[in-house]
Amino acid sequence: MKITIIGTGYVGLVTGACFAEVGIHVTCVDIDTRKIDNLKNGILPIYEPGLERMVKENMKDGTLSFSSSLADAARDCQVFFIAVGTPPGEDGSADLQYVLQVAGQIGQHMSDYAVIVTKSTVPVGTADKVTLPCGGCHSNPVPMI
Repeated sequence: MKITIIGTGYVGLVTGACFAEVGIHVTCVDIDTRKIDNLKNGILPIYEPGLERMVKENMKDGTLSFSSSLADAARDCQVFFIAVGTPPGEDGSADLQYVLQVAGQIGQHMSDYAVIVTKSTVPVGTADKVTLPCGGCHSNPVPMI
């Protein structure tokens, strides 16, 4: 199985490392190329006990990789995790622009049936909004979790 996680903050990086630890091939994607370069060199942007060891060992084993290209990471991917920021808007509601932007990009690059999981903190009903940009770019229904 191949998983792509978009966002390498606390949620995305920890999730990716944990899946890689159990033998699943994971590519973590981020638009911040400096962060990706640091991760490729074993420099983590956060501290979590045991995370550094997991990241380094799984990179060495080939189950964990990092990229700034969603197009490359999407090849043959069965599951996409959206783990991007949802900063609060002026009224306190979650700003979904980054989640929806990533959903649209996934829809453009997915080559076959895939499951999309929203790990970002989002309000009820967001799955319907995320399904539209992805499903509109692909003939198969896109299951949302």
